[in-house]
Amino acid sequence: MHQALATALVAAALLPGGACAAAAYPVTDTEVKAIPDVPRPGYLQSYVDPVFGARVTRITGDPGTPIPVVGGVWGEVARHHYSKDQAWNADGSLLILDRHRGKPNPIFLDGRTYRPLFTRRPPGEDRWHPREPDLRIFVKGDRIGVWNVRTGEVTAARTFETYSDLKFGPGEGNPSRDGARLAVLAQRGGKQVAFAYDLVRKHKWPDIDLDGVEVDWVSVSALGTYLVLNGVIDGGRDRTQVYDLEGRKVGPLWTKYGRPSHYDLTVDEAGDEVAVGVSKSKPDDGRVIKRTLRDGAVTVLTPGGYAGHTSARNIGRPGWVYATYQTRSRNWPPFWDEIVAVRTDGSLRVERLAHMHTRPGDYFSEAHASPSPDGRKVIFASNWEADSGRPIAAYVVELPEPK
Repeated sequence: MHQALATALVAAALLPGGACAAAAYPVTDTEVKAIPDVPRPGYLQSYVDPVFGARVTRITGDPGTPIPVVGGVWGEVARHHYSKDQAWNADGSLLILDRHRGKPNPIFLDGRTYRPLFTRRPPGEDRWHPREPDLRIFVKGDRIGVWNVRTGEVTAARTFETYSDLKFGPGEGNPSRDGARLAVLAQRGGKQVAFAYDLVRKHKWPDIDLDGVEVDWVSVSALGTYLVLNGVIDGGRDRTQVYDLEGRKVGPLWTKYGRPSHYDLTVDEAGDEVAVGVSKSKPDDGRVIKRTLRDGAVTVLTPGGYAGHTSARNIGRPGWVYATYQTRSRNWPPFWDEIVAVRTDGSLRVERLAHMHTRPGDYFSEAHASPSPDGRKVIFASNWEADSGRPIAAYVVELPEPK
């Protein structure tokens, strides 16, 4: 697509109220699409992606400008946390920005209008409860518990007197889909261990000794059946070992580097618990793949491109994951600088959602696209192709209702 045509399409997209008769949604082909030249929208302003047809809204303001309602000013980095850290609460009424490098941090927004509502400091490393909209599950020190983000009330589910430095992953762990179980990394007696815990039954499973492992993260699986470990294992980087909750190894060690990497845990159409992410090794380098947790079997899910991060936080839209494609290399067509929903059944079906307009740079400039629980919205971070890589703002893709 020539630049003049791209600019004309953008002009057509920026109609009053964001209305637009742009591309028919969803775009499901696998042709290379030129990245349109779109002006960075202002705070709480929207446009319609002229190539893919989805509405995109900027939800954070310019650095140094006042933040409505909660006070303080927007930081140079104002965004959500990570692709597989759910940003919206269970019913979509709240949205958390917990990587705001300004004051205050974090900021809770209205999940539908994106206007700031309040700020409240968490009692530890925390995640949204998948079923209770006002609750977040936290771990800190020797405690696991929940806290109410609206009232600030903290309830400790359990204190572990002989453990310290409890971590929710760190950074990449999630609770099971019912919110009952989680996996914890901790220190006990000078050794590094992991264990699963059930918040409802108040039951702790045995420790898994991880001394000598350079742990990246641990997490319970989507249905709470397995504990998944990722890191440097037996001398190899970005490897994965699956355990049952009693600490027994399940299936082989996934020895190939990053096969998959930057992945999330979900349930596929067959009811199998799976890991879905980008493969960084042959024979499926760059493709989104899934691996069945019980045996490590691999299924390729995309026909091309080189994916970055994958999110399966759309627990209310099963059978799909959302992949971030930040590369623009002609060596890896067809998905360039875009967010793509990927079917997990092996059909190679995709839905191309929106361009991100982000220039690769440091970690904070990575887009980390992450969907809402119903899969109808996707938050991502972007520096809008600024040469300096700053500022970085948060944007939300709002998908049209299916016809």
